[in-house]
Amino acid sequence: MIAKAAADTVLRHANEDDQPRMVGLVDEWFGGRRVRHLAVRAWFRHFGSTSWLAVDEAGRPVGLLLGYRSPDRSAEAVVHLVAVRPDRRRRGTGRSLVEAFRGQVEPAGVTAVTALAWPDDPIAIAFFRALGFRPDDGPGSQRLFGVPAFPDHEGDGEDRVVLVRRTGEA
Repeated sequence: MIAKAAADTVLRHANEDDQPRMVGLVDEWFGGRRVRHLAVRAWFRHFGSTSWLAVDEAGRPVGLLLGYRSPDRSAEAVVHLVAVRPDRRRRGTGRSLVEAFRGQVEPAGVTAVTALAWPDDPIAIAFFRALGFRPDDGPGSQRLFGVPAFPDHEGDGEDRVVLVRRTGEA
């Protein structure tokens, strides 16, 4: 599937051939934060049909969303990783990636899309909030860096904000 994003960007599904290039870029796109382990080959091989790559007019990657529909919670889909090349931010690329993902999974019965962010990453949290995601402040959450987050969500010392957007919420 191919979709249009910004005037000079095309969205397409990611595939296994994209993985080596993307794993080499994502740490840079996250300002040096080590995230390459989140973009291993299995994501591109097994979830390519629900993941999206944004490419410029020359075919160079400018954005990536790795996501999937939960096999155990069929009404939930997960944004595993979303990244945009720093010089391409604030042009609608990230929004286009998330909307393409939602547009694909919601007709299949998904009523909630979730994403994770580090509580000390206000840019990511603001991005998801601008797209209508809200931090989960349910049982077990604590205010970390001024936002509801779950301590040790991904392991010892790996706190995360769980952001949720329900169908019909803006």
